[in-house]
Amino acid sequence: MALIQQIGVGLAVLALWAIGDAAGTFNPDVLPPLRDVATEFVAIWGRPPFVAALAGTLRDAVAGVLLAAVLAIPLGILIGMSAAVERATRTLLDFGRSFPVVALLPILVLVIGANAQMKIVSISIACFFPILLQTIYGARRMEPTIVDTVRSFRIPFRLRFFKVILPAASPFIATGLRIATSVSILVAVGTEVIIPITGLGQQISLARVNNEVAVAFAYVLYAGLLGMILTALWERVETRVLSWNRRGKGE
Repeated sequence: MALIQQIGVGLAVLALWAIGDAAGTFNPDVLPPLRDVATEFVAIWGRPPFVAALAGTLRDAVAGVLLAAVLAIPLGILIGMSAAVERATRTLLDFGRSFPVVALLPILVLVIGANAQMKIVSISIACFFPILLQTIYGARRMEPTIVDTVRSFRIPFRLRFFKVILPAASPFIATGLRIATSVSILVAVGTEVIIPITGLGQQISLARVNNEVAVAFAYVLYAGLLGMILTALWERVETRVLSWNRRGKGE
């Protein structure tokens, strides 16, 4: 039922777009006709740069999320295990998650250069804090009975880490990774628009320069679809890996 409702909303938006075109409400230089965008959406596959751009955005987005996860998950668990450390780092973490990655792009270009490595680093920085904060929440929010049991039986740290803390934090880590997956596409495309690096964002910028508004919109739609597909794939993985958590909640 939810899927049908979502499809209905999408069709309604397209219908409003088409009606606005027919009535001349929209400026075609700002919002091109729906039929032109639909034509370019299909024809864009015949453009040589399209596949390379799509692959470039996807590859660097995934690499950025993986790099952020490798750094953020262990650090988040270590911080979350100690209430004193979590309180001491709270202000720093709040500042870090609020800091705009775009402001760092000129510095990253100077240090790393205008290349794919710079884009991966910028994606990793943007994805680092959502994963880190969710991991901290997961490591901190354990049931009191579990904490008391661990203390009573004096369970060794290694066993406590892998059998208690990590499973308890896993649903929160999965949420952080889901957020980071969406963020990675946004930052990748945004970086490509600003810096000439292979990807969908670069093609959007080139289409804008060449006054190909419909082509630019087609690339934007593919960027949105790429983010949706990645998020849907991760949700399937999350459902399979954390099926024990869903069963525990009665879902």
